[in-house]
Amino acid sequence: MLDRGLRLHTVLAALALAGVLSWGFGRWWVAGGHAPLRIGWLTAVLLVGMAVIVVAAGRRMWRMRRGRAHVPPIVAERILRLSQASALTGAVIGGLYLGQAVTLAPDIGYAGRGHLALVWAVAGLAALLLTGAGLLVQSWCRVDDDREDDEESSVS
Repeated sequence: MLDRGLRLHTVLAALALAGVLSWGFGRWWVAGGHAPLRIGWLTAVLLVGMAVIVVAAGRRMWRMRRGRAHVPPIVAERILRLSQASALTGAVIGGLYLGQAVTLAPDIGYAGRGHLALVWAVAGLAALLLTGAGLLVQSWCRVDDDREDDEESSVS
């Protein structure tokens, strides 16, 4: 996906863009007289589970960096791509969900929208947890440049 790694500003830009678009759509939808969109608590549970899976998969890289295990290069590449995809996916989903929560915030006392806004917000925070897990595992996949420089100088 990205050779130099996923940057924090890229993740924040995806989060902000998705949040603004979601908020705008949500305001338009509710102002049009439609019922607000709904999600369930299971959404947050699944996003937290995905974050746990990403960290569990990336733990192999953490162990390798400390000299406790060997990870074949193709597996390391797949773990890196999983972490980057998780970070971007979590940012976009987090923006979408938090945008809907902000949409419902002014109407918290009306027709159960407070509960619905809470569900959107918790799911959005769970998506941000997935983003954090992806960025953490990506940092575990980073290769130190010092080793490559030492090998090149000994060959020359």
